[in-house]
Amino acid sequence: AMHERVLSVLGCRYVDDVLLDAPWVVTREMIATLNIAVVARGTVRDCAECVAGPADPHAVPQSLGIHAELPSCTGLSLEEIAARLQARRAEVTERHAEKRRKEGEWYRQKHRLP
Repeated sequence: AMHERVLSVLGCRYVDDVLLDAPWVVTREMIATLNIAVVARGTVRDCAECVAGPADPHAVPQSLGIHAELPSCTGLSLEEIAARLQARRAEVTERHAEKRRKEGEWYRQKHRLP
């Protein structure tokens, strides 16, 4: 989940902080207020806003010389992730149903319910 990803990023020695729910466009005010030293993004950007957007959301950090583009180590796209999730949907649904059944059984036994 999101918190696990944030903890993974914070575990990197080069990262001081992670801004949750960050705005799409990085502004001068945001950079100044949060004292941002580097704005980074990967080379793989396939979301609709990235591809079809008229303006680069990182234009300000680029103009200030604090933008870093890191090579993405994988070509994994949003479409591929969605396809993987869809392919495993039945398996995950079944697993959650079994988990709910076991939790219900445990609760009934704990509280001596029929």
